[in-house]
Amino acid sequence: MYKKVASILAVLLVVFAGGYFTAKQLVPDSAQVSTGPRYATKAVERGDITQGVNISGQLNGNWGGSITVPKPEGVTDSNGSPISVTYTVEEVFVQPNQMIKKDDNLVRLSANNLTDILDELTESIQKKQKEIQDKNEEINTKTKDLGKLLNRDVTDISQVNPYEGIVFSAPIRGRITELNIEEGERVENYNIATIVDDSKVKISFKVNTYEYSNVKVGQKVLMQYRKKLESGGSQTAFDGFYLGTIKKLNANSVPNSDGMTYVHTGVIEADNPGLVQPGMIVAIYTDNNGMPGTGFSYSGDVDSFVDEKKVSYSRFSGGDDANIIATEVYVSTNEFVEEGDVLAKIAGSDVVDSIQNEVNAIKTIYESIDTLNEDIEDIYKKIDKVSELTTKLMVTAPSDGMVSYVMYDVGDTIEASESSDKWSLQLLDMYNTDEMYINTTVSDLDVLYITQDAPVEVTVDALPGEKFEGTVMGLDQYTNREGKTVYNVQIKVEGREGLRPGMNTNCFVNSGESDDTLLVPIEAVFEEGGKQKVEVLNEAEEAEVVEIEVGLMNDMYVEVLSGLEEGQLVVTGSTKDLMPSQSVPENDSLLPAGN
Repeated sequence: MYKKVASILAVLLVVFAGGYFTAKQLVPDSAQVSTGPRYATKAVERGDITQGVNISGQLNGNWGGSITVPKPEGVTDSNGSPISVTYTVEEVFVQPNQMIKKDDNLVRLSANNLTDILDELTESIQKKQKEIQDKNEEINTKTKDLGKLLNRDVTDISQVNPYEGIVFSAPIRGRITELNIEEGERVENYNIATIVDDSKVKISFKVNTYEYSNVKVGQKVLMQYRKKLESGGSQTAFDGFYLGTIKKLNANSVPNSDGMTYVHTGVIEADNPGLVQPGMIVAIYTDNNGMPGTGFSYSGDVDSFVDEKKVSYSRFSGGDDANIIATEVYVSTNEFVEEGDVLAKIAGSDVVDSIQNEVNAIKTIYESIDTLNEDIEDIYKKIDKVSELTTKLMVTAPSDGMVSYVMYDVGDTIEASESSDKWSLQLLDMYNTDEMYINTTVSDLDVLYITQDAPVEVTVDALPGEKFEGTVMGLDQYTNREGKTVYNVQIKVEGREGLRPGMNTNCFVNSGESDDTLLVPIEAVFEEGGKQKVEVLNEAEEAEVVEIEVGLMNDMYVEVLSGLEEGQLVVTGSTKDLMPSQSVPENDSLLPAGN
């Protein structure tokens, strides 16, 4: 019984002793407690401040699209029919989730039928070039015919005016001996005129066989011109002898007109002394230093003048029904003309129509050549496109990125045509890591500090110490199923080597900066009556409330736009903020020291 009482007393003694010592610790002796409030302060100072929001999110790749086999766009055969290309996968150099650089080799293809297509297109060009060559020859022939029709050389049909009709010019220098048209009259004779160059005459002669050995081509002879008499015989036409040259001499003898002997025939040409006319007879002598030598047994005959031309048109038939009119006649009979002088012009509806038809026919051929040249140009473009396909058989990366999926293995074939969609031509998919994105959410407080196009500093957990540049690309909101408003932020990150989709990031969205401005600690600022205020410590070491205008703020400082001056002390803490049971012993302040 006594033992139980003693145990109870011992427990009570321990409880009372513990409570006494605990109270001594919580309520310090009055001699140790400061008598008045104590303050922690911070001087208003100048500095730089950056305001922003810290958010986190996962890095997402920007889908770079599908990489396909080359599409044969605009490639047809020579007939204009679209072609298809059968590609075979020869090598695959990448695999899913592999990082790639721009221009890296991805897949090597082959396409055997491209060579056949090129051969067929080249052959069609050669055929069209042969057609052009034939048509040019046809143009040359028709142009010459047109020149004959117009009685002049034609080099450019654009210079031919059908309404000018046909112009007849003198083909030689000489005298007009015959003219068969009259101005304003219908042309009925196809021989327009005869022009004779009577400055030289042509004389036929003959020698017997024993004389033949003493004459030769190029030999000079002397001649006396004689005029035939109606009664028979002849008389001298001009006094004196005239020089001529043997131009032709037949080496083969022929029977003479008497049927008794053989003779050799020849031609002599000589200057016309003035009035020599065809039909005269000539006594011929060998030339003995300007004097007549031995005479030929037979007389010669003046047959014609050396140069005589007829001007005619054979493309039209004259007559009462033909509308061929001599519109202008510039010469008359026996008039002397120079080579190239215009003699006459003829026109009329038949002439104009005929000339126009010839010109139109030539123009039609030129147009067909233009069409062929256009066809050839189109085929060359097709060849260029096919050749371009051959340069794309090595498929390369269009940009830096990451392969997400590979569709084909070595040996697989892919059929490609102009109508193929990109999905049927798809070789692989990739992410474009030049630009990556972070999609995350922010609170309703932080969203106030985020603006479109705001700069973002991005760090990645997997790449400590590295910083990446970003930009706010989008900001939107929606209400979720619980009725809460969710704020979405999309941040674009400039890609760089090392970044990959799925990495965790920390982002600082910069909402504003200010340099060389007044700053106070954020804990010194409080709101009262809807206004921002601080406490400042006056000379009497007493706290006074001051209203201020604030600007930017972050988790450490607030920018002061007005209400304070540099160097003033603002209260960041006070003993008045302690719990009733708390106190601050002398020399052992719980408050931060003021600077």
